Amino acid sequence: MEFIGFTYVTNFLSETLERTMFEVVDDANRLLKDLDLPLRFLYLDSLTLEPGYLITVETPEGRVRLYPLEVLVDFLDYRLKVELEKNDGITMNKILGLISFPLASRNRYFDFYESFLGFQAERLGRRIMVLSMRPFESDVLRMVIRTLESPNVEEDVKHLARRVLPRELETFKGRLLKGILHEVGHAFGLEHCSNPCVMNPPATIEEWDSRPAIFCDSCMKKLKESLGSFTL
Repeated sequence: MEFIGFTYVTNFLSETLERTMFEVVDDANRLLKDLDLPLRFLYLDSLTLEPGYLITVETPEGRVRLYPLEVLVDFLDYRLKVELEKNDGITMNKILGLISFPLASRNRYFDFYESFLGFQAERLGRRIMVLSMRPFESDVLRMVIRTLESPNVEEDVKHLARRVLPRELETFKGRLLKGILHEVGHAFGLEHCSNPCVMNPPATIEEWDSRPAIFCDSCMKKLKESLGSFTL
């Protein structure tokens, strides 16, 4: 069995999305088991970044304060190295970090809304994966969460928000699950695919919603070959 370390950055993450995120990772593990793939996510712990690393970037939503991609990769790589130094017999040379803010670089702002949802880096045989949950959130979901977490909103408005929340969270969960599977595919050597497949990259979020949360036969064959030396 091979494991992928899983962690997340707590900064800017609402309690609602934090709970939902864990549900999605559990769903990913169940799916990997159902597919008879000797691969599981292993929760390590959460990361909280100091405010000194924050940068300000211009986005379609205005100015946003966030943490640069280089800092995220460094922290995730260090966390993975700490785990590997335990030498407890677990096979794990990959880590996935989920964040709730856009991906940006110290050098320039990436237009992540169109093409930069996730990022992968290689460090001395260690694979670091970063995936932003931000693009998977609908405007309605953000508004509903702000409403429910605000102490100054009237109860009848919150009641309406609670009715809308399950539907929006279900859409978010589907998008995030496919995002996680897509990054896993890349981590094991899969390229983008033109079949009905989670490795088929979307041009819009609507296209992403239409993608299946599954690997096509061709991608599944390659994935199993990459994991061929492991058994359940």
